[in-house]
Amino acid sequence: MSIRMPRTLRRRMLLPLAAALAVALAGCGTAQSPSTSPSAPPAGPGFPVTIDHALGSTTITAAPQRVVTIGWSDQDAVLALGVQPVGTTEWFDEQPGAVFPWATAAAKGATPEIVANAGEISFEKVAALRPDLILALYEGLDRSEYDKLSAIAPTVAHPAEYDAFGAPWQETTVTIGRALGREAQAKDLVAGVEQKLAAVRTAHPQWAEKTMLVMATAEAGTYGVFSPQDPKARFFADLGFKTQPPWLAPRVQDNLANVSAEEFTLLDVDRLAWTSDPDLVATLQKDPIYNRLDVVRDGRVSYFDYTQAPFPGAAITFNTVLSIPYALDQVVPELEKLDAEP
Repeated sequence: MSIRMPRTLRRRMLLPLAAALAVALAGCGTAQSPSTSPSAPPAGPGFPVTIDHALGSTTITAAPQRVVTIGWSDQDAVLALGVQPVGTTEWFDEQPGAVFPWATAAAKGATPEIVANAGEISFEKVAALRPDLILALYEGLDRSEYDKLSAIAPTVAHPAEYDAFGAPWQETTVTIGRALGREAQAKDLVAGVEQKLAAVRTAHPQWAEKTMLVMATAEAGTYGVFSPQDPKARFFADLGFKTQPPWLAPRVQDNLANVSAEEFTLLDVDRLAWTSDPDLVATLQKDPIYNRLDVVRDGRVSYFDYTQAPFPGAAITFNTVLSIPYALDQVVPELEKLDAEP
């Protein structure tokens, strides 16, 4: 029995480009000629720029003015760099414009239009916004989707060096900065967040000796552990925790390692963390197998809600240049409570 990631299973909506879409695309530009509009801005310093990615390479000829983010958390880096996206992707919890509390100040009151929902892309909505750049770094576009988006505007997919949804936040931030002509600013933002993470590690050296597994939703006694490439696991690794016991990597498929009820003792590590909702916590509390784990009986489990304010689980799940400082304020005190318990 397999395990599905909460709210992150790709449900493809590969719509044909019918005549209506063809009309909407007219005059929107292409990856080869994104500046066909008579009001196209001058190239500006640093342009043109070519970005290599998993589905090829994309040339951006001028500083983008109308950015659409198809990547599920890409809007955070765009906002952090001082650019207001015109379209975003809704992942979960239906926040207006897919802007969570950690990004509201950067959004400056703007509410982008939702053009996709966790993998379900409305190509018509994207085209109607007349973007001159489409970002899909925290995504897993297939070739058909990429080709359709590239017919609308230059499109940057996830880095080739990583699986879909697996690139580090540092990499995506700098790549987005390069696409926007703000690479130096992006590197400064990354350095600032890395300093905050380093300060947390320095203040909690004991975490470097502890293994933390980041858990996925379970079905009937089967459990899932997120891959170390997953943003949630990367977040806890950046705090100093070990997130990759030797048995994990060979089991990973589609970002998860499944653990059956017969193997549940593999989960008996120093800490467990869940990005959860109240229903999941209630289900786990009734699970007899789960409650046999020493780590559970000893109270070394953290549940971070991603559905209710202040959204600590959502901040961990996004794991972006904007959400990480916010998550530190929410999460570190909870982890410290476990340190204080006997």
